[in-house]
Amino acid sequence: MRNTLSISKLAPIAGRAGVSLGLPAAIMALALTTSASAQDSAAGRWAVAGNVDGKNFTLDCRFQQSGAALSGACIDGPTGDSKIKGGRSHALTKGHATGTSVSWTYVSSYMILSFNVDYAGVRNGDHMSGTIAAAGKKGAFTARRVSA
Repeated sequence: MRNTLSISKLAPIAGRAGVSLGLPAAIMALALTTSASAQDSAAGRWAVAGNVDGKNFTLDCRFQQSGAALSGACIDGPTGDSKIKGGRSHALTKGHATGTSVSWTYVSSYMILSFNVDYAGVRNGDHMSGTIAAAGKKGAFTARRVSA
């Protein structure tokens, strides 16, 4: 639910004798709208847990959002697999967030093979879930927003 305060809803109150909303009410309305907009954004730090083809992994993703464009990077968490090193950073090559829909892509590699990792999901406040496609394999992910 979006927490916005419309100045037009305050107008009838302002017309009453002795009631003046003036600048403080306008500032409050702007602050509430800005706060709601920040909550509607996918920007921030996200702890992602995924599974593709039976392989579990974690990511620390940090997203910036400008309009519908999503940018940033995801850093591999520890893997437990000696062939796959954690700590690698993957810059987003594509990213999009509109309403509750979110998607992003980055390039990863396994040994000498490079491939796109595509995420598509639904964001509900500070939680996301969806599907992953990578190197012809399918999987799923969940994510939660974490403090910076």
